[in-house]
Amino acid sequence: MDTAADNSAALAIRDSACDDLIAKLEEEAAASDADTSDIAPFVKELFARYFDASQKKNEPAEVASAKISKMVGKQARKKFAISSEPAPTPEPEHEAETAFAGQVAGKTSGIDRKILNILTEVSAHFGEPITILSGQRSKPQQAQALYTNWQSHLRRGKDNAYLAKNEKLREQLDALKQEKNKDKFVALLNKSADFSALSRHIDGNEVDLAANTDPDLVAALATCLNHSAGRNSEGARCHHFDNRKAVWPITESTRAKWKTP
Repeated sequence: MDTAADNSAALAIRDSACDDLIAKLEEEAAASDADTSDIAPFVKELFARYFDASQKKNEPAEVASAKISKMVGKQARKKFAISSEPAPTPEPEHEAETAFAGQVAGKTSGIDRKILNILTEVSAHFGEPITILSGQRSKPQQAQALYTNWQSHLRRGKDNAYLAKNEKLREQLDALKQEKNKDKFVALLNKSADFSALSRHIDGNEVDLAANTDPDLVAALATCLNHSAGRNSEGARCHHFDNRKAVWPITESTRAKWKTP
């Protein structure tokens, strides 16, 4: 066995690993504004000492060099205050705060696009999100709401504009409600009522907002949508907004009526 050749090969592996480590540490030091002048002699001395100890244990040069690189690198970073983490990218300076884009949440599905656009614009103006309490309803949902709240705030159907104009239908429904015959009540609605006229919620032409919605926000919406306060078919106190008097696009003269936040 050529012992001299073996030693030469091992030393070449050591020196290559040591040089790679020095180059990496000097690059990291420069990025960290640390002094690089003493890194190379420190690493070479420590690397050689550890490598000699590993060879006395007959540890393969490749394995030893990899382990020693980690050990010496850790000690060098500590000694020279080198950070191995890349410098954080500075955040771009903003000349001004990004404007609030307007946010509409809650039951938005199926709502008329003009209504949603108006809600979004008013939300952006005041920097407050708007939550829809009640949006589009299916026919079964509307029938259920009418049946459940018939004798409370709906006043046996008299509080519904469509039924108030269709007294015969209202009386028939009332009789079925008194009999507690829900199936026939719903069947009669499905057969005889114009659901679009019964509630503008059916076609997504009306939304309800909570009764405690910011008054300034309510006032602004009322310049663009038809507004009334009361209870919805589910019985919740609310603000009704429908698109019968929709102002879209919103004119500057209309915006001028909105309170400045």
